[in-house]
Amino acid sequence: MAARAGRQMRLRFKLNHLYQGQNAPFLHAVDAGLFRQAGLEVEFVEGFSSSQVSRALLAGDAEIGFGDVTNVLEGAIRSGEAPIRALMPIYVRSPCSLGYHRRAVPLALEDIDGAVLCGPDGDTSARLLPLLLARNGLGDVRYGFRVVAPAERDRMVAAREVLAATCFDATLKFAMRMRGHDSSDIEFLYFADHGLDVYSSALLCLSSVLEARPGLATTLSRVVRTAWQACAADPDLGVRAVIARAPALDPGIVREQLEWVLANQVFCPTQAPFRFLRDDRRWHDTLHVAQFGATGSWELGPETAGLADSILRPAFH
Repeated sequence: MAARAGRQMRLRFKLNHLYQGQNAPFLHAVDAGLFRQAGLEVEFVEGFSSSQVSRALLAGDAEIGFGDVTNVLEGAIRSGEAPIRALMPIYVRSPCSLGYHRRAVPLALEDIDGAVLCGPDGDTSARLLPLLLARNGLGDVRYGFRVVAPAERDRMVAAREVLAATCFDATLKFAMRMRGHDSSDIEFLYFADHGLDVYSSALLCLSSVLEARPGLATTLSRVVRTAWQACAADPDLGVRAVIARAPALDPGIVREQLEWVLANQVFCPTQAPFRFLRDDRRWHDTLHVAQFGATGSWELGPETAGLADSILRPAFH
């Protein structure tokens, strides 16, 4: 549970993955003293999937995190409670995708019928793939799926042992390179391009922690926004923060991954960054995807809107 160290509030921060370019701005926020100046002492806990972050918060392993919004909403719809709040989106365009080797004809959803895919346990894209197929009228498509560790996923993709991997684009593309595999011909079938454009990874916090410290939601959002904007202006800030914790990583790859997510998921021309927009299609789709994941029906339940308001109230625009 959150604790105070003197006047500082100590918070454990569950990351979406290992220390990498995709979460570098959070690390920079600590190294630059942004959290400390706000009266917060932050300790990072590495992860391997954005869908696992809310599980860690509910298990008492962390108080804040960088995790998947639909997963939080799904859990709330199932339980009828909102123990986690989403303070602001970081990825306003979803990185959920199928990563595959370049083909003469780009991969289509129909092509996975009868094929074998792979991905890590709890992978967000794997969790959403049946919903994507259902939305495209392909609910009868059947595919094999091998649950593997991230390193084994990369090896299987490199060896062409599977048609594709469920993934976040930057995770697969750059993790393969970090592990010595050639990912130069890896392309992506984006869920967002096939009718499932939802809010993705966001800054999350336990509701109980926010209630115990009024103003914390605003403070966390301000610090995190400042850190991401700083790394967009100077990516080397994020690179240094990652290498300080994972010195074996290639700084060039770390920088490329950071620049990838900044350009493709965070600062997108289609939407202002760091804002949940209540009336746009992306939020509408996010709600319906969570409803389908929790109940098997696209129709919103009577309590869904109220739960969503509770989860996102500090962040709606």
